[in-house]
Amino acid sequence: MGQRDAPCLTCRQKARKCDRARPMCRRCIRMGLQCEGYPDKFRFCGIASRGKWKNQDLPISKDSASTPTTDSTATEPNASTQGLAFHSWGPPSQNKVSSSVASPEGNIKNTPGSQEHSKILVSKEAETFLVHYDRIICPHQIAQPNDKKENPYRLYVIPLAYEQLNVLYAVLGLSACHMGHLNSDRHLYESVAVDYRAKAINALGTTINKVCSGNFEGSDVDSVFATIQILLLHDICETGISTHGAHISGAMSICSQLKLDQNLTVDQERTVFFLGNLLWLDIIRAFAAPERLCFTHELRSKILSLCNLRFESVNGCPREIVLIIATILECAKEYSAGRLEHPEFHDTIHGSIRKLYLWDSSRCFFPDNDVLWGSVSNAFRHACILRAWRLLDPSEPASEPKIRDSVFEILDSVANIPSTSPLLELMVLPLFMAGADNLSAHSRHYVILRLEQIKARSEMGNTAPQSLLEKVWNARAEQQKHDTSNIPWMSFTFNSDSSHHDDYLII
Repeated sequence: MGQRDAPCLTCRQKARKCDRARPMCRRCIRMGLQCEGYPDKFRFCGIASRGKWKNQDLPISKDSASTPTTDSTATEPNASTQGLAFHSWGPPSQNKVSSSVASPEGNIKNTPGSQEHSKILVSKEAETFLVHYDRIICPHQIAQPNDKKENPYRLYVIPLAYEQLNVLYAVLGLSACHMGHLNSDRHLYESVAVDYRAKAINALGTTINKVCSGNFEGSDVDSVFATIQILLLHDICETGISTHGAHISGAMSICSQLKLDQNLTVDQERTVFFLGNLLWLDIIRAFAAPERLCFTHELRSKILSLCNLRFESVNGCPREIVLIIATILECAKEYSAGRLEHPEFHDTIHGSIRKLYLWDSSRCFFPDNDVLWGSVSNAFRHACILRAWRLLDPSEPASEPKIRDSVFEILDSVANIPSTSPLLELMVLPLFMAGADNLSAHSRHYVILRLEQIKARSEMGNTAPQSLLEKVWNARAEQQKHDTSNIPWMSFTFNSDSSHHDDYLII
């Protein structure tokens, strides 16, 4: 058997038949495994000597080292590697090949997708952005003590990007936006990123049509959910206000057509992962306006029952609390639409608040043994309590003991989490909720300091939380001396031009 026909490393190690597809074995993809590539045909291009990948094993082609979009790559002197686009999707300390793109003179005709897809995959610009997504963005999308190989964004999104054009465009757009903001390169985030995002939306529309017509392949459905999430992450990276919040409604529509509330199973781990994150983003969006809540109770319950602990690692909020706050927001949605009488609305909210007060974190399973998960869960619990009280009476003074106590609980919980812990990156929403009901100047200053720490640590902060808080605080400063009524932060999310609340993703 010649080199060209050699099986991938994963199939070889497992002693099974390999379909030898490039850039990754489709058999590995179907089984949810990381294809470790075809190492006989590739070369390592050395170690990055500067920038964010300094001293890390970062294989890069000679061409990509000269790309004007980044200064974080190293040049390989061996000219035989020129034109080779190669990526190692494992953590920086590992040299295993898990996903790669062959050189143009290799087997590129077998690359999944169209000619356009294949052409993009071997471009030096795509290489730079894909490596940036892998090495810089992925580790901050999940609260893990180390950049583990089983990072679900690396495990699920990157193989989909090699398979589906809409996912590839979305990843390239997010990376261009993120890299542009990091390097203060306006061309990247105002032109390149926007162009890729527009292409991602167009390609997403094509895939959605395939799914809705029933003429879809195995990964098409997952690619839709993945693309929607990446587009939302792009919005979070850019402004924190989603211009694609409507895509959440689109995801819900697809779920309804496929009857996923009945047909989804635990074996569909990748689908469950993306849907779990989307339902949480749906809840975050509904914090400002409950009428925007989209996922049904049945689908939400089904997804959360199938989720594993990666849900908490990505989103922070324990699933039991997610179900309670979803019930609260759903109740508020029905009440605002006139489908629920006030007594029932009042009793349901009060009953849910009691559940939140009685919730015991010691009976909850967390992603690992870090004792700080108790502080994370307590912060989210009281953030939800604050939102529930404000649904009952948005004008109640922030000085009320029940409001003040939850603010203190959140601040004390966040104070337990050091800036070195990845769990701190989960604390944006609780800090925002505490800040919105905070009357103390030094506590407000503390909230801003911690939000700045999160932004510096994750390198994916936006101005939306701080901007909203400053509007609330400035409005309180202009109140009459004896006016203690609350200034609801939700009133500042209303867009008079569109006559509805903007989709704020405070996360």
